[in-house]
Amino acid sequence: MGVIEILAIWFGLSLTGALAPGPLSAAVVMQASRRDRLHGILPMLGHAVVELGILAAIILSVQALTLDPFTVDILIGFGGVVIIGFGFLALKDYKHITQDEREELSSETSIATLVEATTQGAIVSILSPYFLLWWFGIGLANVTILVAELQVGVGTVFLAGVLLYFTHISTDFLFGAFLTVGSNEASRRATAGDINWINVGIGIFQIVLGAWFIIQALTPI
Repeated sequence: MGVIEILAIWFGLSLTGALAPGPLSAAVVMQASRRDRLHGILPMLGHAVVELGILAAIILSVQALTLDPFTVDILIGFGGVVIIGFGFLALKDYKHITQDEREELSSETSIATLVEATTQGAIVSILSPYFLLWWFGIGLANVTILVAELQVGVGTVFLAGVLLYFTHISTDFLFGAFLTVGSNEASRRATAGDINWINVGIGIFQIVLGAWFIIQALTPI
């Protein structure tokens, strides 16, 4: 396969992860609807940092990484608790933010708020069972195969890894930008009785999702 063909295949595979609804998407929507578009895209930056470590580990031949069922259940259960926590944070901001309040929040943008938004993306990525399942079920095997194929065309494993990484995160940032713009605009309109139904929906979604993860972790196979 040629370089373009390999990257096109990887782009398509990466979309299967980027487009899956989950806590990362909820984090993007929550940050964008509460503050602004800059904060909305930052969870994707935290997500990209985590994926850099994962992709680097795979390319460095850490393919033998396995997790026993008990450890998987612990990760899923703990991840569910964290996701429920973010759900309650979203519900905490159930009231509609007026234009004046929105401008005030935007003016309060600081290193702390930027780091908080970025860190949220990293945390929900690391602890999301969706994220773990995608990388163990799709990412690991395909990166291993595609790096070997791509290395022939570009000459080095390093360059092959760089191309795969940026192709992969491009899908995350494209979808993140779509969510950010959409939710930022929708949050100005999705109101009734001074309630921001975007945040209410996100909160309920994350609480239900987190509870489902906990149930899965506690349910014997």
